[in-house]
Amino acid sequence: MDENIRRDDNLKRIEVKIAGMNYVLKTDEDEEYIMKIANFINKKMSEVIANEPHLSTSLSAMLTAFLITDEYFKHLQVCEEKLSAQTNDTERYQREIEEYKEKLKEAEEKIAEQTEQIEKLNEIILSLNQELENTKLELERTKKELDDFINTFDGDR
Repeated sequence: MDENIRRDDNLKRIEVKIAGMNYVLKTDEDEEYIMKIANFINKKMSEVIANEPHLSTSLSAMLTAFLITDEYFKHLQVCEEKLSAQTNDTERYQREIEEYKEKLKEAEEKIAEQTEQIEKLNEIILSLNQELENTKLELERTKKELDDFINTFDGDR
């Protein structure tokens, strides 16, 4: 009991007016927030009373509570549907990400293989260029020998 009294000491007292009646609420919520709720309830109850003026205050309050709860559940359902759709989208996006990761891994492996092949081909090209240079030198040396041989015979005539 003492605990409840101490808890009540920390609560603010906020006065609100709904359907012409004053109520004092004890709460730890922000006053602006409480006034927003009270104004919403008052507006809804005024609409109910305007549409059904013959109802008692308690029946008007009950109908107002029912209408507000109906709105709440409809909004809740919309939120749940959106959350479900977002969850489905998230799962689909995660699957797509995994697929793209796999494709990226395959592409990286292919690039590594092709890079290795390019390096081997570059070594072959380097070797062939060296062989070509050696062949050119050999050809020049052979041509010089042939020219020298021909000149030796031409000089004898």
